[in-house]
Amino acid sequence: MIAYLGVVPEHRGRGYVDGLLAEGTRILAEEDVPRIRAATDLGNAPMANAFARAGYVNFERAINMAW
Repeated sequence: MIAYLGVVPEHRGRGYVDGLLAEGTRILAEEDVPRIRAATDLGNAPMANAFARAGYVNFERAINMAW
């Protein structure tokens, strides 16, 4: 699972997330992980767009609640 991937604010908008996501995906693939999934908050459109650019498919939505 790839989650909580981020780029510090002063470096956002430069495409760094694509390289970070590609590297994380590559590492998991090299370990023969049978299914690589990724997650982000519903409102995080930039991360969702990065997942889409990397070929990830949106297959479900989850609501996690904690108190």
